[in-house]
Amino acid sequence: MEERPNVIRLSDRERNKKISMVSGVGVGANIMLSVIKATVGVWSGSAALISDAVNNLTDSASSLVTIIGTKLASKQPDEEHPFGHKRGEYLTSLVIGIIILVTGLQSLFHSAENIYYGTRPEFTTLTLGVIGFSILVKVFLSSYTIKVGKETCSGALVASGQDARNDIYLSIGTLISSLLYMFGHINVDAWMGVIISLFVTRVGVLVLMEISGKLLGERIPDSLAAGIYQKVNSAPFILGSYDLVLNNYGPGKYIGSINVELDKDTTVGEVYPLLHHLQDEIKRIYHVYIVFGFYAVHYEDSQSKAVVRALNAFKENHKECLNFHGVDIFRKNKCVYTDITLVHGCNREKLKQEAETLIEKTLPGYHAHITIDTEFSNSRFTKSKGRE
Repeated sequence: MEERPNVIRLSDRERNKKISMVSGVGVGANIMLSVIKATVGVWSGSAALISDAVNNLTDSASSLVTIIGTKLASKQPDEEHPFGHKRGEYLTSLVIGIIILVTGLQSLFHSAENIYYGTRPEFTTLTLGVIGFSILVKVFLSSYTIKVGKETCSGALVASGQDARNDIYLSIGTLISSLLYMFGHINVDAWMGVIISLFVTRVGVLVLMEISGKLLGERIPDSLAAGIYQKVNSAPFILGSYDLVLNNYGPGKYIGSINVELDKDTTVGEVYPLLHHLQDEIKRIYHVYIVFGFYAVHYEDSQSKAVVRALNAFKENHKECLNFHGVDIFRKNKCVYTDITLVHGCNREKLKQEAETLIEKTLPGYHAHITIDTEFSNSRFTKSKGRE
């Protein structure tokens, strides 16, 4: 799992150039389709075709916003923004979502008006030709945009491609309403306009929901967490790895930390070059800059084994406990230190007190100090080789 699929490693300059080029193609294609559909739609009085034209205009605006966002995100880090400007791409996706949502609602209002006033369209073979041509253009545009979006890890580009794919189905709906009216004299055009408008509105809501998760801070993908944990655990000098925390600073840019267990007898001079090499490997493979924190542990003595057995029993009896780690016994000041990872929403203080009481009963005369950790990434990938 040391390489994420479907991603082509490009320099920032190459990536931005590719995104801008694809977005430029999208702007041109959608403006062309919008002008053609709007002209024929106004001439024929088709609410569905006009809604489709407005949707294409929205797509061109989305592609234009993507270009602007890419330019913003490509700015180099500066004193006020030391982590760079790549989060600008998330703001781009936010704007795209708002544009799609507003357009869908406006088209919905227009179609509802046509239903109320009983507007009758006039479809011709020209109308059918325009819709058919639109479908062909969108098939190419959606496939190409999504492909490049995945290759460049551009959420905005993937969103634009998915929107273009949705347009294919919407155009098919417009085509069906045209055929029904021309050959069956059944007028469902305005109702088809409503369906198209609701579909566009739904896309806008989904885009906003997806990007809001990235802006608010969502848990990292399990595939990325599993790969990093696997790489760290493969190092023979590491006894366990926990608490992977990654902050997202834009598409494909993570900065974070991970805590590892090291043998207490290992010196800093011995472990520093090994950790530094591991840090470079993770950056090379996953494009993640990671900082190591560590616990100095020794699980071979009888007291440590007794505490581990007690905490294993605590974990088995409490589903809220995901793992424990970093057990360290300070005999000089009679203290036991350890971390426990608990699920969200449980009574953390109560469980902490219960675990501390258990440790103090296991080692009479010792005082327990427990730090409660939060599961920032999937804890099932953590591993403790030192206690196996």
